[in-house]
Amino acid sequence: MKKIPFFLLTLLLSISAVFGQSYTLPKVQMSISFFGENLTHPGIRVGLATPIGSQLNPKEEVDKSWVVGGYVTYYRHPRNHRALMLTGAIGRQRIGNQGLQTMFNFELGYMASVLDAEAYEWDGNQIIEAGKTSSHFTFGLNGGLGWNFDKQTDLPLSFMLQPHVFIQAPFNSAFLPRLALETRLIYHLK
Repeated sequence: MKKIPFFLLTLLLSISAVFGQSYTLPKVQMSISFFGENLTHPGIRVGLATPIGSQLNPKEEVDKSWVVGGYVTYYRHPRNHRALMLTGAIGRQRIGNQGLQTMFNFELGYMASVLDAEAYEWDGNQIIEAGKTSSHFTFGLNGGLGWNFDKQTDLPLSFMLQPHVFIQAPFNSAFLPRLALETRLIYHLK
C-alpha cells in the first residue's frame, strides 16, 4: 500500500520532466454535440479535450496526436429512461493537410439512469415500489470522421460525425451494449 504513493509521485515527476522540455501545449478543444442514443433518442453532449504528443509531419502537413478529454452526456429515451454520463476519453486524431479529420477514442466513466415509469420489486413477502435511479459503469469506443476548418482557414472550428458503441454495466446482473450517433461541433481555443 505504501508503494502506491511512491509510484504516483514518480509518475508525476516523470510527466513534469516531459512537459519541461520545451513542450508547448496544443489547442484545447471545446465541443457541443447532438447525441442520439440508438440513433433516435435525443440528447446533448459537451466536452473538453486537449491534444497531447502532437506529431506534425512538415512534408505532408499532417498532424497526428493523442487526445485526452472529458465529456458530460445527457439523453432521454422516451417512456423508458433518462441518462446522465460522465466519461473520460483517450484517443488518437489525425488532421490531414486539406482538413480531413479522423478520430478514434476509448471512453470510460459513470452513468446514472432514471426510469420514466413506476418500478416494483419482490422483497420476499410482497411487491414493493423500487427506486427509479440506478448507477452504472460505462465504457466504449467511438470513431469520427469530419472536417477541420482551422487547417485551411482562420475559422477555429471542426465538424465531426462520431458513431459510438458503449456498454452499460451492470444491467439486470449482466451488461447492455448501446449504440449512439454524435453530431459534433468543436471550437479550438488558441
